[in-house]
Amino acid sequence: MPDTPNTLREAVVVRSPAKINWTLQVAGKRPDGYHDIASLVSVVTLYDQLEFAPSPVPGVAVECDVPGLPTDGENLICRAARMMAERTNRSAGLRCRLTKRIPVGGGLGGGSSNAAATLLALRRLWQLDWPPNRLAELAAELGSDVSLFLEGGSAVISGRGERVRPARLGWTGWIVLIMPGLSVSTPAVYRAWRPGVQEPRAVEPPPARNAVEWMNATFNMLEAPAIEVCPPLGALQREASRMADRPVRISGSGSTMFTAFDTRDEGQAFAQAVEARLAVRTELVQPVEQT
Repeated sequence: MPDTPNTLREAVVVRSPAKINWTLQVAGKRPDGYHDIASLVSVVTLYDQLEFAPSPVPGVAVECDVPGLPTDGENLICRAARMMAERTNRSAGLRCRLTKRIPVGGGLGGGSSNAAATLLALRRLWQLDWPPNRLAELAAELGSDVSLFLEGGSAVISGRGERVRPARLGWTGWIVLIMPGLSVSTPAVYRAWRPGVQEPRAVEPPPARNAVEWMNATFNMLEAPAIEVCPPLGALQREASRMADRPVRISGSGSTMFTAFDTRDEGQAFAQAVEARLAVRTELVQPVEQT
């Protein structure tokens, strides 16, 4: 097949999903500068796409359809690729074309997901006979949420996010993501977090008969700090909750918010109302294990 501007020769294409935090407890700051957390998370059906191919030019070149997204050596795709190359004694270059649908700085783990997708893609591209635990070691070195995206599905994560225990949700249905287009700094949100302000709560999947009960059991200890760092989030959250007649949570450190519905029709109707009234992007998704 001849090369075209939209196709990389010998390419490996992978999808890179987003995640949401149903529950998020922050326990305290660690000596290494991270925070100990515990969180029930779900990987959901909103995807970036990564396309990798060999390049005659040394190094890792990342092209992205989002202007302004850093594509230099600090990008997690570049870091993951360099790490894989070092561990396999490879010096050949790589090209990656990144198509973004997960918002940057949105609390959906897009960067961590891209790093995990890079590890999986290069294992295929380079035909490495690596077991999952070897990739997991690299994932833990790369960042807090990267290990989650190697597992997929829903899980309880702990430590700084590198410990992943698969979990089964007690509810099935649809999730509306509300994306206000605000980029919130995760370090700034953690700096605004104050210990002892909220009592510890269970992060395990709660018993729930429907989406309203499910959302009533969700919580996020980073919500108040995120709103302190980015005050417009508070007004959007309050109005979206009023429209949904149920809680609307901030995912991770923000800025993406979400809520749940039992049927696709309910979710679509709410998403359309939010876009019309609040003028923000929405996406209707599910936990990946429910698709």
